[in-house]
Amino acid sequence: MSISVYETSKMHVSIGEKEVIKTFKKRPGYKKRFKREKKALQRLKGIDGFPQIISHRNSTVVMSRVAGDNKEQLSNHSLKELRVLVDNMLEAGVARHAIPERDLLIDDDKVSMVDFERITLRRHRLSPSWLFAKKVTKFHLFRLISNHNSQLLTDDEKKELETFTAVRAKLQNLKKVRSSFRKVIRTKAKAGNYTKKFESSNLRKD
Repeated sequence: MSISVYETSKMHVSIGEKEVIKTFKKRPGYKKRFKREKKALQRLKGIDGFPQIISHRNSTVVMSRVAGDNKEQLSNHSLKELRVLVDNMLEAGVARHAIPERDLLIDDDKVSMVDFERITLRRHRLSPSWLFAKKVTKFHLFRLISNHNSQLLTDDEKKELETFTAVRAKLQNLKKVRSSFRKVIRTKAKAGNYTKKFESSNLRKD
């Protein structure tokens, strides 16, 4: 029996007393999101602080329900627990693209993490994509800790956070420039097509 239901355009989540049933709706990319969630939970099986996969079929994953609620402020103890959680996750071969507070459930300072659609799975420990994914996960961990209590970061971690933040800002600016350039190209292409049609129409009339 469901206690509550959470639904978006991409998924339907039924939350029971002991289980959570997550179904990915048939939207673009839903198969990839389902596979990532399933494989991540399989790698995290047996590790404390993560939902334990029970079964999966088609585009549905059934997992154990972890205790806790979202908190606006994380205690120092919770932040230290989060470090251990992230280290265990990376050791299992799962790197997250982000660590938003909404994916962290706190129960008496015990931290659990949910939702694993946007992740990178390790194939080889020294593969460039995996090493970069680990850096991204660490960046989000350090940023989250810094938002709550920056004193918990070492000097090296603060420098790494500053460096990655600067690089990320440059990449985002570059992305905006590229997006604007594409819009200009599309606009010119549409104008060109219209002009050609107009000229062709005039030629036929002549």
